[in-house]
Amino acid sequence: MNQKMNKKTRVFIIGLDGATFDLILPWIREGKLPSLSYMMENGVYGELKSTIPILTPTAWSSFMTGKNPGKHGIIGFFTRDKDSYVVKVVNSTHRSAKEIWTILSEHGKKVGIVNVPLTYPPKNVNGFMITGMMTPPKSDNFTYPPSLKEEVEKIVGGGTLDPLLTSLEREDVFINELFGSTEKLAKISLLLMEKQELDFFMTVFNGTDYIQHRFWKHIDPEHPEYEAEKSVKYRKMFLHFYQKIDEILGNFLKTADERTTVIVMSDHGAGLLHKHIHVNSWLIQMGLLKLKKRLTTRLKCFLYKIGVNPVKIVNALFSIHLGNIRIKTSRTDKKLQDISTRLFMSFSDVNWHKTKAYSIGSGIIYINLKGREPLGTVSPGQEYESLREQITTRLYELKDPETSEFVIEKVYKKEEIFNGPHIDMLPDLVFIPKHGYVTFEEHGFATNSVITRSKSVSGTHKLNGILIMKGNGIKKSATLKEASIMDVAPTILYLLGLPIPTDMDGRVLEEALTSSYLRSNPIKYAKEAEDSAGFPSEKRDEVYKDEEKIKSKLRALGYLP
Repeated sequence: MNQKMNKKTRVFIIGLDGATFDLILPWIREGKLPSLSYMMENGVYGELKSTIPILTPTAWSSFMTGKNPGKHGIIGFFTRDKDSYVVKVVNSTHRSAKEIWTILSEHGKKVGIVNVPLTYPPKNVNGFMITGMMTPPKSDNFTYPPSLKEEVEKIVGGGTLDPLLTSLEREDVFINELFGSTEKLAKISLLLMEKQELDFFMTVFNGTDYIQHRFWKHIDPEHPEYEAEKSVKYRKMFLHFYQKIDEILGNFLKTADERTTVIVMSDHGAGLLHKHIHVNSWLIQMGLLKLKKRLTTRLKCFLYKIGVNPVKIVNALFSIHLGNIRIKTSRTDKKLQDISTRLFMSFSDVNWHKTKAYSIGSGIIYINLKGREPLGTVSPGQEYESLREQITTRLYELKDPETSEFVIEKVYKKEEIFNGPHIDMLPDLVFIPKHGYVTFEEHGFATNSVITRSKSVSGTHKLNGILIMKGNGIKKSATLKEASIMDVAPTILYLLGLPIPTDMDGRVLEEALTSSYLRSNPIKYAKEAEDSAGFPSEKRDEVYKDEEKIKSKLRALGYLP
């Protein structure tokens, strides 16, 4: 039987940041998540491979472009200014590839985008957009069209769709904030979706990621700090939150008719975090990152060597149950950051004329390369390759001093996992730590120790996210084996009857579709989608006038010391 594509086919996506089948499948077997269970029984599902590094900005950027970081240019939460060593928070203007909603808009499709990470500042689309994670609190420019802002603020009631997470110690405040923002997001998503006739709609719930970062140690028996007696309470908390998400999904499913394909996905999975690896501290020990000889740097270096550093201070606060002071203060008082820069070592103390390697991200190392970095010291060619080999060898030799276990799982040269026009500006080495370890998303020197225990967060990202699809042409009760996050965008384009740009790295997930549907609707391809950063590069600096508000959120989630 022919299954001809309906010209009015729609695609709705519900993103669950950091959701994992490790939690979902046992609860489904117990009958506790009926909406997710219904979708899996009547559609296809499987793990969705994330990006390397396994970071929210990188993964969602690869989803929305269908491309690897070498083509869209986003490697994490931060980027180095091209002509200096100044590190800046990324935003949507740094993404140098067309997002799927731009392609859909160009083809006359009506789109609605709500709370997708790294969409701030919003771009013009044929429909509407409300920006998500990485939007500065109290921003006046978070909607397209701008007139939508007033409607959003009425529903949110002066709050935010993305919780500020101002308390780590006060669990009740944290959870109330999480549930409250989730309910507001669901309300505004459903309201806007039903008000307009949309071809494509997407909303992302971040709470599934935030809750695992904060409480994972209480539900995972493998975590060294797991306590069986406490686990009952926290497992109920996790289940309650996932059930709230399942209830919201059920409301979305009620709006989906036979011409609507519903997709539930996450950008990565979740797992235990016990210790942090501080890459710049390691590079100092290796003699590859050098400090200035000036008096102020020597004084800061003295404090650094005797262990007076941000990590020690934060850990001390948590040990006396004052950890949330850290978040509240960093969110509201930029002066604290200025004081920190004066007291503790930062990139302003680095002697770039003698430095050979540095890190400004999670699990990534840049070579201080001549011709690329402003004060490069390493020559391209043999010296560059020799240094990469040396660093790779030493990374594999890195051990946890407490356990004597090796802590690095895999080291990649960038050309092994990336390709595209932006590969030259990407880190020269990317590595994945072993289970239980993670590298700080830092660009400074949080501690004199290479490996420290995590006090504020206990969950981190894993490569295996989730993908569930149900709708016209989708198989039933089938599993997916090799799906990548880059495959979702071309699959959406196909379902909406549009050609796939040939420069997308992802593919149409043909194994998710019935053979009759594929026969009736052959896959078509189009010329490459031109890069579209959306804003001139000279205007990027105007986007974030106060990056500290963004950094405070990243600290709350454990991405910064």
